[in-house]
Amino acid sequence: MVAEQEKQTPIRVASTAPLALGNQRIKRRIGWFEGGLFNVGMIIGVGIFSNPTLILRYGGSTGISLVLWIIGGLVAAAGLWAFTELGTTIPRSGGEKEYLAYAYPKPKKLLSYLFAVNGLIILRGAGIANTLIVFGNYLNYAIYGPTYSSDYGARAWALAALTIIAAINILSVPLAIRLNTVVTSYKIILVTFVVLVGFAAIVGAFPNANIPGLVANLTFADTSNAPSNYANAIYYVRHAYNRTYAYNGWANVNYILDEVHEPVKNLPKAAIFSLSTTTALYIFANLAYFAVLTKDEILNSNLTVAATFFTKTFGGTFGSNVLPGVIALSPFGLASVILYTGSRVVLETSREGLLPFADWFNYVHPKTNSPIYGILLIYVLSVIFLFAPPPGQAFSFIVSFSGYTGYLFYFFALIGIYIIRRREPDLYRPIKAPLAATGLFAIFSAYQFIFTLVPPTKVTTSYPYYLPYVISIVVLVITIGLWYLQVVVFKGLENSYNARIAVDAEKLVAQEVFHVEVKDGNGVKGEKEESV
Repeated sequence: MVAEQEKQTPIRVASTAPLALGNQRIKRRIGWFEGGLFNVGMIIGVGIFSNPTLILRYGGSTGISLVLWIIGGLVAAAGLWAFTELGTTIPRSGGEKEYLAYAYPKPKKLLSYLFAVNGLIILRGAGIANTLIVFGNYLNYAIYGPTYSSDYGARAWALAALTIIAAINILSVPLAIRLNTVVTSYKIILVTFVVLVGFAAIVGAFPNANIPGLVANLTFADTSNAPSNYANAIYYVRHAYNRTYAYNGWANVNYILDEVHEPVKNLPKAAIFSLSTTTALYIFANLAYFAVLTKDEILNSNLTVAATFFTKTFGGTFGSNVLPGVIALSPFGLASVILYTGSRVVLETSREGLLPFADWFNYVHPKTNSPIYGILLIYVLSVIFLFAPPPGQAFSFIVSFSGYTGYLFYFFALIGIYIIRRREPDLYRPIKAPLAATGLFAIFSAYQFIFTLVPPTKVTTSYPYYLPYVISIVVLVITIGLWYLQVVVFKGLENSYNARIAVDAEKLVAQEVFHVEVKDGNGVKGEKEESV
């Protein structure tokens, strides 16, 4: 009886961008577990192995550093709730690109364009570049020892890794998914190993390592009282040394929902699994670092905290060579995830008509089922970011540049939730985030965007602290001009792939994703066939 009533229940679903037709569709191969691992693969990048240095530098004490990691987890949980509402209401690949297009359709999807081109396509290239630079640094550490440093040597390793990753993604989508599953599972094991070594140190397993001890080392002495320092510290808590955040990979599967089985059901499962797993691992890993390394050792670790940690506990070849090489696989896996999801954003953006040469970039190879030109675009941008910056502090510059404007788009996406709720109160929402969650995440996004520009009390770079952030804003403004040319002058939206297939393909979203039988021909209204 209940089932019969449910079938009769009229619902209204979001009128999203259409699903591709025929051999231009990428098959749905991803379940909630694989989707969760795509999230974890983005969350556990290199931040947990490197960022504790910068967070301690800005926070001033080990105690406040741990508090900041906990705050990062809470803010991520708030964002998870909000983005799960968006992803289940608008279950299409593209993430914020789709949400901003739906919430702010005028003027001609400007915000969606700015996010896609500036916030993901360009900055995904930067994210892959600085992630693989860390990969190269860890390989140098493993092969040549902790005293060796070669900027261009690290970049050469990065280029080799990038080429391998791009080739795998072009040749086989299933192989690329399996690569992520294997490497991400390995990363979970690796961080778990850090935690276990830390607890072993606490109980006296390394008597000759001069362990300071967690109780003695975890203090609030020298805690900073400058708001700008906390903005920068939280910035690095949330960043995994790429465009995405150490605590923000939970939104990664939102970019590939067209490849997820039953996305309305599986997105929440993937998000909860990924964030709960990594938050616990992050907090315990920091406790492990603080139990083994002194404050000065962390600050002097040159962004290789984990390598210093293992060298101190195990010493010799194992700690100095083997484990740093093992850690190098983590940024390798992260770069693979960034390339995979980034190429899908290129695909969806070009199908919308927001990119020049759209018929190239929206092409899916019928045999490999991969968006080969989208992958190649991300590859080329990554190579540019790898080799264009001069030696020295290019790494920290790219980190700051590549993530800053993301806060602005987060803020608009969160405000977009309320715009959609007010404009379409009867829209089908499988999950509705509470005001406290959406408000908290919006406030933190605005805080990060504003207070990161305030001069920090500790300037650790040779260039002006504000330079990468100002350049980010300049690039954003330039992107507005590109939007005007592509969308207004060349009428990209009207001539797009999506516009050509809209009549037939819009129905697929309602029928395939929401299980709604379309009756009025517009892909929006109908009757619910089964519970979702």
